[in-house]
Amino acid sequence: MVATFARLRLTLLRNTLLREKWRIILLVVGALYGLGLLLAAVSGLALLNAADDELRRTILVIGGSLLVLGWAIVPVVAFGVDNTLDPQRFALYLTPDRRFAVALLVGGAVSIPAVVTIIICLASAVAWIRSASPGQSVVLVILALVSGLLAAVLCLLSARVTTTAASGIMRGRRGRDAAGLLGVLAVLALALIPSLAQSVTWRLSSFSQLVDVLAWTPFGAPWAIPADAADGQWGLVVLRFAIIVVTLALASVAYQRLLVTSMTSVGTGSVSGVDRSSRLSFAHSLMARGVPGPIAAVAGRATTYWRSDPRYLAAGASILLMPALAVVFAFLISSQEDSGVSLSSALGWVALIAAPLVAWMGAWTPHDDVAYDSSAFWMHVSSGLSGRADRIGRIIGIGVWLIPLTVVLAIVAPAAASRADMIPAVLGLSVAFLGAGFGASSVLSVALPYPVPPPGANPMQTEMSSFGVTFIAQIVSTIVVGLLVLPTALTLILVFAASPVWGWLSLIVGLVSGAAWLLLGIRLGAKRFEQRQVAVLTTIRSWPKH
Repeated sequence: MVATFARLRLTLLRNTLLREKWRIILLVVGALYGLGLLLAAVSGLALLNAADDELRRTILVIGGSLLVLGWAIVPVVAFGVDNTLDPQRFALYLTPDRRFAVALLVGGAVSIPAVVTIIICLASAVAWIRSASPGQSVVLVILALVSGLLAAVLCLLSARVTTTAASGIMRGRRGRDAAGLLGVLAVLALALIPSLAQSVTWRLSSFSQLVDVLAWTPFGAPWAIPADAADGQWGLVVLRFAIIVVTLALASVAYQRLLVTSMTSVGTGSVSGVDRSSRLSFAHSLMARGVPGPIAAVAGRATTYWRSDPRYLAAGASILLMPALAVVFAFLISSQEDSGVSLSSALGWVALIAAPLVAWMGAWTPHDDVAYDSSAFWMHVSSGLSGRADRIGRIIGIGVWLIPLTVVLAIVAPAAASRADMIPAVLGLSVAFLGAGFGASSVLSVALPYPVPPPGANPMQTEMSSFGVTFIAQIVSTIVVGLLVLPTALTLILVFAASPVWGWLSLIVGLVSGAAWLLLGIRLGAKRFEQRQVAVLTTIRSWPKH
């Protein structure tokens, strides 16, 4: 059965490549990337031969722990992209016994990431070739090979456990929404790891306490075994092996039970409808305040999307994380010995750019808002909705939370950093970004729509065939917003060169230019909407799964 599943995986891959030629390019790029990563990892492990045992232990335990943890998280983030080995596909043909579980595990190993991971785990033995004596080197290499093999099995098994558990959760709408949001957060966190690692490599000795803790967990135990053996602590070696064996046994039992549950039960999740009551209540509240009915209806629909659609939730999470990422980069810059930048100074700059960054990212986000409607855009077309109502309603949908957030952040962040004199300048630049971003998005969303994940899909899933169009549209929209904000940005020269008092000029220019770009964008966008709404709908319907 194991060989059969391996052949099945290869056959599916071959048929996919024959049917969709562009995937060959993707496969080649992935293979080259994996090869580069493999060569870099092996080269780094070889360089560790010149390091002392403590440094080797620190790097291997931290890096290995991140590798195992990544295999437990990343497959859940990418769930739905490759579901060829979904256990439910075999529910009518096979029983969820131990052979089937092993076959699925081996089948999952037939992939570029799995092969690269297995080789890297085994290659960890390279770091222990040069030790005190030839006899000790042989022993350490053998231990590293055995523990590396167990670590590779743990990586693959943890991936199967988490994906099988997630398969049941994500059948429901709420589960998919939560998974999409958590997936984005996980990827953003993992993306920071290389930068963080680079900035702290010169202070690895300060991580000894963390390493000691990780070494007693299933994530770090396999990588600490050779170091313990090099120190002559054979009792710890036995205990680390026991931790790994017990973890693998428990994970195997959990995987077996999850397979039984997944293949013998019918999913209870259902695709819930839109929360119409909340949508209508918000629309009615807008109408009670004098907002025209068509605008209120679009705004109510847009706010519902921002609360429930995983694609919008992912975008919202990215916006909210921008200040946090700026803080992380402040720590990275200040941690460099030769940077000459103190942590307080770096955080002071973060306080000044946080609000403009959120405003820029947030107001830019709706530049492809129409594409997220998918085929539901026909309701806007068939109802005879005016372009003005559509444009304003969508801005209200995101503006009800983005504008207050930006204003509060523009006031609180500089004040907290003892730079209250910069509040007018920061507020002016933030308002300019809001107006320019919303104005540009109002035009670009109907002038240059590009494919996005369809409703209910993984928010991180993208079609490689549309990568070129997506890239061009995003670059164009970013440049447009940057050019529109330029008048306000130029006033900041006076602020930094002369006095923060000139920040009031930035505030005035930001308010005037932001309002002008917003009104102009709504007007032009409304005109383009009415001219191209049928063409836009046709374009959206031509995208796969829309």
